[in-house]
Amino acid sequence: MAAVRAALISLGCAKNLSDSERLVGELKGLGIALTDRLEAADLVLINTCGFIEPAKQESIERILGAAQARRPGAKLFVAGCLTERYLEALRAELPEVDVWVPFADYSRFADLVRRHVPGLPEHRLRHDERVQLTPPHYAYLKIAEGCDNDCNFCAIPRFRGRHRSRPFAELVEEARALQRRGVREIILISQHLDYYHRDLDGQARLPQLVRAIAAAAPQSWIRLHYCYPNDFSDELIAAMAETPNVCRYVDMPLQHASDRMLAVMGRRTTRARIVERLDAIVRAMPDAVLRTAFIVGHPGERPTDVACLERFIAEGRFDHGGVFAYSDEEGTVSARMPKKLSPRTIAARRRRIERALAQALAERAARWLGQELTVLVDAARDFGLFACRHYGQSPGVDSVVLVEDDRLQPGMWARVRVRGLRGLDLLADCLERDAAAPFLEAPACRAGLS
Repeated sequence: MAAVRAALISLGCAKNLSDSERLVGELKGLGIALTDRLEAADLVLINTCGFIEPAKQESIERILGAAQARRPGAKLFVAGCLTERYLEALRAELPEVDVWVPFADYSRFADLVRRHVPGLPEHRLRHDERVQLTPPHYAYLKIAEGCDNDCNFCAIPRFRGRHRSRPFAELVEEARALQRRGVREIILISQHLDYYHRDLDGQARLPQLVRAIAAAAPQSWIRLHYCYPNDFSDELIAAMAETPNVCRYVDMPLQHASDRMLAVMGRRTTRARIVERLDAIVRAMPDAVLRTAFIVGHPGERPTDVACLERFIAEGRFDHGGVFAYSDEEGTVSARMPKKLSPRTIAARRRRIERALAQALAERAARWLGQELTVLVDAARDFGLFACRHYGQSPGVDSVVLVEDDRLQPGMWARVRVRGLRGLDLLADCLERDAAAPFLEAPACRAGLS
């Protein structure tokens, strides 16, 4: 019998990609091979995103497209956040889907596949190695699921559930295994990273986890994503500052800078608290790179709130960031609020804040000119150009370092000197290929960050 083949379409964030890796691991345990050709697959798995309205629309479009493109007889499985949020409605509206896979069915995914795809083994084949859907040199490590924040605009706790931390020892061993297979960057992710372990014993143990993972994978960058100002403790700052292979990179989605709007959004913080935490980070790590995100157009937002946010951005604290337009999400407090703004007003405010942020980021980017950095080579571009990243750039969301040298290879460390800018990307000349791991090389940038 010919091998059964599956095609994967994974949408949304890195946390969703981590779920896709788990599901693909189950497929491989059934002896199913992966293919990137939809029309050649016996099974098509789509892991959807249902976070905001554009993501929902993309998920539905990809489902309909896959249903049309699959070969006759191929089964269409749909998992992910969209499935979890709208399962009953989707079943009625999209009969093209053969199997819907809500989160509760992830633990029995192999059984669901056996039920709908004939000729598979009754018992799981030996497949203990973690599946990695990223390039070989970096990987995401999800340390927890769900969220306890209950921000008024966010539906994630309603379909992802409350915060649930993974076991400490399990995470450390997984990091060790990732380095053994050659991963040079391990990115810790969850919905609320710095809340780790509070659900288990009331204590936030991310600082201890960071130190332990860094020790288990001493030749890998350790990067942190999705932290919050109220829980970004002095202990966590110390763990980052004192651990050589932890990137001095802080991803802290702030959403707003107006105290009034932070309260309306249910963020449980203030501008003063945010500034105090950011100042503490930079005092301990003058070379820290800061990333954030803002939402404009939330119900009740006033012109004075937008001006407050604009002034906050102009202070020039951030190296990377994004601006998102508010949209109603079913089941949230914000969706039931009065004083909704028109789409035209929201779009205009988003453009205004995007301009302010673009100017601030461009000014920050200029400080890298002339600096020597060690970068991780990510991918080849055309004509010998490679996209690389320094410690302050995360894959897929931040700017890159562009280096022209056809002797580079993805996954290689390289030493470069920055000579120019192309937008927010850095242009650099290669000084050394296959360089040593770059741990603690960042202080060269301190003068530009003071």
